[in-house]
Amino acid sequence: MDLPAGPTLPRSAYPLILMGRGRPNIYAAKRLETTPAAVSRRIKALEERLGVRLLQRTIRKIQLTEAGELYFREVSRLLGDLMAVEHQLETVTAEPTGELRIVGPMSFGQRRLAPVVTRFALGHPKLRVTLKLEDRETDIVSEGFDLAIRIAYPSDSSLVARTIGRIPRYLCASPEYLARRGTPQTPRDLLQHDCLHYNVISEREEWTFGGPQGDETLVIKAAFCCNNGEVLAEAAMQGLGITLLPDFIVKEALSYGRLVRVLEGRERAPLILSVLYPSRRHVPVKTRLFIDYVIEQLT
Repeated sequence: MDLPAGPTLPRSAYPLILMGRGRPNIYAAKRLETTPAAVSRRIKALEERLGVRLLQRTIRKIQLTEAGELYFREVSRLLGDLMAVEHQLETVTAEPTGELRIVGPMSFGQRRLAPVVTRFALGHPKLRVTLKLEDRETDIVSEGFDLAIRIAYPSDSSLVARTIGRIPRYLCASPEYLARRGTPQTPRDLLQHDCLHYNVISEREEWTFGGPQGDETLVIKAAFCCNNGEVLAEAAMQGLGITLLPDFIVKEALSYGRLVRVLEGRERAPLILSVLYPSRRHVPVKTRLFIDYVIEQLT
């Protein structure tokens, strides 16, 4: 499409945009529903108003001057921005239809995300919602998802990321385990303990701790590894060892005393809860509405 039907720029700008895209004078005239002579008059009037030559005319061809290139480039960019704004405004009140495909982490999805998705689906009955929960970094573009909810430390990505919040992680164990093995006083004391490793965050059996001298990373003695936080929390409650898990998994067990925090205050900075999607431009209304909703609900 050469020109949009909606956004409005000065009439004199359109002939130059069309000709800057390699279209001949006669095509520009047809597209603008006028004559080639009128197109020439519009461009000449624009040149006179700006005080610069925009087109270099010879017997064989017409091409943009340096000033014309600058005008064409900047006006095309403004036109694209204007189209994006109008697209957003047109979809503010639109009812989303089709299918919205969401992927998120298993435990967080069950405990926190699922109720939000359910309420959103109830509010948009014309929309089919698919929620997939899995503990891996899904390629949302190749696998056909509209967006992903992720819990991780920031990383380079081609996806657009909007931060929802922060997820602290706690070191904890059962009172029975600590009574039997003792309570660690420093991170290095963990080297003498059985550790339960959540290998979704990292396959490496390493835990990183914060401190006044900066981060300290230890290679732990992993007595048990699992890619599911619920399993590790249960193992810790059964007295198998010390684990490091996100707060939403252990919060209830901590409140009831089935787990106890250790090395409190030495945990690394919280993980980042984000929503990721492929592009900022022309985001479908179904995706944009859900992104705004999930941020509002989980912040």
